[in-house]
Amino acid sequence: MIRRRPVRPRGRHRDGHAAVPVPHYTWDHEARAEAAMLEITWPGWAVLYDTGSRLFHAIATWTTPEPVLLCDRTIEGLKAQMREVETALPHRWALTSTSAGIGHF
Repeated sequence: MIRRRPVRPRGRHRDGHAAVPVPHYTWDHEARAEAAMLEITWPGWAVLYDTGSRLFHAIATWTTPEPVLLCDRTIEGLKAQMREVETALPHRWALTSTSAGIGHF
């Protein structure tokens, strides 16, 4: 026989006490804002911040010979990697990048 627990309201609670709703948190506001700003100012890349690993990720959104995924702990390190990838790609692939003619910060 399978016993089922009675349905309780969600939130913080102890037996015999009223349930209290748990607030929703968003973590690492500054890092997520930096990633969003970099994605806006650097077209041709999708930039994300992972709160679990605390890493910045950049994915090339233009056609490349192989998928390009970069990771770094700092936004400056990620920018350096992005510059390196854009300069290292063969000329025909770099021309398809929407960021090829845009100055970067």
